[in-house]
Amino acid sequence: MKSTHRLLRGYSLDPAFSTKLDTATINEITYRVRWESLKRGPRGDYFEVIDYDPASNCYYDPVDLDEKHILAQNGLDPSEGNPAFHQQFVYTIAMTTLEHFEQSLGRKVIWSPRKYDPKYPERNLYVDTIRLYPHAFRDANAYYDPEKKAILFGYFEAVVNPRGASPQGINLPGGVIFTCLSPDIIAHEVTHALLDSIHPRFIENTNPDVPAFHEGFADIVALLQRFTITPLVEHQIAQTRGNLEEYSFLGELATQFGNALQGNRGALRSAIGKFDEKGKWQRYIPDPNDYKTIFEPHARGAILVATIFDAFIRLYNSTTADLLRIATNGTGILQPGAIHPDLVKRLANAACEIAERLLHICIRALDYCPPHDITFGDYLRALITADLDSSPNDMNGYRLALIEAFRSWGIFPDRVNTLSVESLQWSKPDTLTQPEQKLLTYIARFLKDQVRTIVEISTMEVNNRKEIFQQSGEVQRLLHEQLLSKRNGRFTEHQWSSFLKKIGLTNQVQHVHYEDEIITTEKVPKLEVHKVRPVYRVGREGKLVEQVLVTLTQTYVIENGTLQGAKFRGGATLILNMSRNFDVEYIIYKNITSRHRFVDQMDYQQGKTASFVAFNDSMYEEADGFAAINFAHLHFH
Repeated sequence: MKSTHRLLRGYSLDPAFSTKLDTATINEITYRVRWESLKRGPRGDYFEVIDYDPASNCYYDPVDLDEKHILAQNGLDPSEGNPAFHQQFVYTIAMTTLEHFEQSLGRKVIWSPRKYDPKYPERNLYVDTIRLYPHAFRDANAYYDPEKKAILFGYFEAVVNPRGASPQGINLPGGVIFTCLSPDIIAHEVTHALLDSIHPRFIENTNPDVPAFHEGFADIVALLQRFTITPLVEHQIAQTRGNLEEYSFLGELATQFGNALQGNRGALRSAIGKFDEKGKWQRYIPDPNDYKTIFEPHARGAILVATIFDAFIRLYNSTTADLLRIATNGTGILQPGAIHPDLVKRLANAACEIAERLLHICIRALDYCPPHDITFGDYLRALITADLDSSPNDMNGYRLALIEAFRSWGIFPDRVNTLSVESLQWSKPDTLTQPEQKLLTYIARFLKDQVRTIVEISTMEVNNRKEIFQQSGEVQRLLHEQLLSKRNGRFTEHQWSSFLKKIGLTNQVQHVHYEDEIITTEKVPKLEVHKVRPVYRVGREGKLVEQVLVTLTQTYVIENGTLQGAKFRGGATLILNMSRNFDVEYIIYKNITSRHRFVDQMDYQQGKTASFVAFNDSMYEEADGFAAINFAHLHFH
C-alpha cells in the first residue's frame, strides 16, 4: 500500500518549553506530513531547504528524510544543536501550513512567478519551489523575500539582562535562539509566501490595512494552526480549567523569541491579552477606537488577530456551554480543583474542531477578496460569503460569531446597509442590461470549454503544477483576446463602457481632481486577465463547491504633476459556479474610476495622513510606481 503521510517529530511550541517540567511532555510531538518523494535537503515538490550559513561561511550536510533509519524512527530527534533537525523541522511546519491552504482552497498552490506581468502571462517565470534557509543570517529576524522566492531565518544570542533587570524568561542568558525552530515563526513566514502567491498585489502598500492584513493574517494562521494540536490544547484546557479567556500560552506567539529580546518582552505577540505594568495579566477588551487610531502594521494587524480570536472564543463558549452545564449541575460554576479528564478531552476536541474550521474559513475567504487594495471590511465580507457558499445552514453560528467580533472591534465594510449576513454577502450588480448579461454568458461559455483542460491536469496525483501554470496562462491569454474581439464585434462603445463600469473598469482616459491639480492619463488603461483558476472544495457541512475564479484588472500611470509615476489600479474578481452552467455568482470589485479611493490612496502614499507610518529604515520599497512592502524591514524587531 502506498504511504499517504510521513511522520516527523518536532516541537509544538518553542524549544525552550522542552526544558520546563510542566510542558516538556507536550512540547515534542509527531506531525503527519503529506507523503512526497524527497531529495536530500529536504527538497520536495513545494519547498527546498538550503542550509548555507553565510555568517559562518559553511554549508551543513543536507538531511535525507528517506534514509531508512530516519524513516523508522519518525524523523530525527528534536534538537536545538543539530542542523539536520533544523532542516527537518522547517520543512515539516512549511508543509503542514501548505496542506491547510490547499485543503481550504480546493486547488494546488502555484507560487507567484518571478517576473510578474499580467499583460504577458506566458513571459512569467514558473517557480517550482520556495527556498527555505534555516541559518540565513545572524539577527533577530526572519522574513519572506518575494524577489528571491525564499524564506530566510535568522539566529541570534539571547540578551543577557543586567543584575536587577527583568528576569530572563525561559532562555539561557546569551544562548542561541534559532527562529527556524519556532513553529509560529515558520508558519507565519510561509503564510506570507502563500498569500503573495494567491494575491500578488496585496504586497502593494495602498492603504494602512494592506501591510496590517499581511501581518495579521499570517499570525491568524500560526495561531489557529497551533489550536489544532490536540495534546497541546488538552494540556492548556486542564491548566485553565476550560476557560480559554484566562492566561494561556496557546494564545501567545513566538514566546522564546520575545523572551530573548532586550527587556524580556514576553511573547512576541498575544491574541488574548497582556501583562500590565504591575505584572497582572489582562484580557484584551474590544475597543472600536483602536481601528481608528492604530496604524503601525504589527499593532493594526493585531486588531485583526484579536477579532478572529474573539470569534473563536465566542464559538468555543457557545459550543461547550452544554458540557459545562452538565459538569456543574446547571450552576455554570466549576468546583475548585482540577476538572475531570473526560471533560478536558471533550472541551479540547471542541476547541480543536472550531479552530480548524475557522482556519479553513479564513483561508478560503482569500478567494472572495478584491484583487488589490484590501481592507479589513472587505475581508469580513469575504469571510461571510465564503462560508455561505460552502456551509449554507451555519448550524453552529460561525458567521454570526464573526459579525459580532468585527462589530465589537469597530471594523465595518463600506457600501453595506446593515450587518446582516444577507447584506455582507458579495453579489453581482442587479442592474445588468441584456447586452451586459450576454457578455457574462459569453465569458461563461468560453471558460466552460477552456477550463476542462486545467481541471483534468489538476486532478492528477503527480506533481504537474507547472502544466497548470502554463495552461492557466494560455487560458488567460485566450480570454483576453476573446473579450476584446467580442467587444469590437458585438457591442457598441456605450454598451462596452457600461459593462466595464459595473465591474470596476473603464474604457476612458482618466481625469481626476487631486488638490489643486487635474490628473490626466493619455491612454486608456489596458484590460488584464489576471487569473483563471478552477477550484473544488468541500464545506464543513459536506457541500461540494465547484467554481472558477477570474480576475480582470486595469492600471493607469499618472504622467504629469506632483504624482508623476504613481499608479492606480482597479478591477474585479469574478466567481463562476461550474455546477450551474458557469453562472457568474459574484463580482467583487475596486472601481478604477473612484475619485474617493484615488484621493485616499494618494494621500496615504504621500504621507499626508496620520495612517502612514514612517520608519528610518523604511519598511517599503519603490517598485513599479508603488510602495511595496519590504518584509525584511516589516519584520525587524
